[in-house]
Amino acid sequence: MNCPDCQTKLPEAAKFCSECGSNLKSSKCTKCDEPLKPDARFCHNCGQSVKTATAQSLAAGQSTEVKQNWLNSFGTFLFIPVFAGIIVLLFWVNKEPEPLEASNGADQEQSAPDMAMMEQVHKTLERLKKNLDSNLNDVVSMDSLAIMYTIAGSYEKALTYYEMHLEIEPDNKDLKIALGLTYNNLQRSEDAVTIIQEVLVEEPANAFALHYLAEIQTSLHNHEEAEKFWQKIIAAYPNTEMAKVAEQRIHETMHEEENN
Repeated sequence: MNCPDCQTKLPEAAKFCSECGSNLKSSKCTKCDEPLKPDARFCHNCGQSVKTATAQSLAAGQSTEVKQNWLNSFGTFLFIPVFAGIIVLLFWVNKEPEPLEASNGADQEQSAPDMAMMEQVHKTLERLKKNLDSNLNDVVSMDSLAIMYTIAGSYEKALTYYEMHLEIEPDNKDLKIALGLTYNNLQRSEDAVTIIQEVLVEEPANAFALHYLAEIQTSLHNHEEAEKFWQKIIAAYPNTEMAKVAEQRIHETMHEEENN
C-alpha cells in the first residue's frame, strides 16, 4: 500500500509511514478509546489532548490512532527518542571535541551505530530536499525538513521551510502556531505573539494558540497576560487535561511572582 500523504510504498501491515510519519489507521482516543472527529485536537469524551496522546503512545512503543496534522507530526518526531537523538547528534556542531584517548571495544561498538545513524539522517535530508526541488509545492517535504531542523535546534533553517509552506497555505492555523514557536526560539517574541494571535482572530478558543501564547508571555515575565490565556483555556475546556494544565501553570507562575 501507499501512504495517503506522501505516496511512499509501505508494507500492508504498516501502521505509520516511515517517510512522513502519517498514521495509517483509524482515529481513536488512546486514553478512552472513543472515536475522534477529523482533525480533532481534543477528545470530546475525556478531554485528552490528541497531540499529547500521540506523543505518549509513541514513547511507549504503542500504536496510535490519530489523524496526522502538522502539530501531530511535530509531536510525533519530538517523542521518538532515537530519532531525536540522531538529529541532535548530526547537528551538534558547537560541541568541543573530546580529547583523543585510546579507544576500547565499547567505544568502537558505540561509534559504529552512531555513524550509521548519521548517514541515514543525511540520506533522509537529501531525499527530502530532492523531493522539494522536483516539486516546489511538496508541503510534506517542507514540513518534514522543518521538523528535523527544529529538533536539531537549527531554527533559522526550519523557519525557511515553515515560511515556504505558509506561502502556499496562508490560512493554515497549525502552521502559524509552529511558525510562532520558531520565532520565539529565535528570540523574536513580538513576531511570535503577532502570528499566533492571528489564529485566535479566526478561532478564539484554539487551545494550542492559547497555550503557547500563555507560555510565551510567561517566558517574558508577563504573568498577568499569561493568566488571561490560561483562564480562557479553563473556560473553553472545563474538566479536561488541558484545563488542569492551565490551572497548574497559573499556580506555578503565582509562586514564581511571590519568590521574585
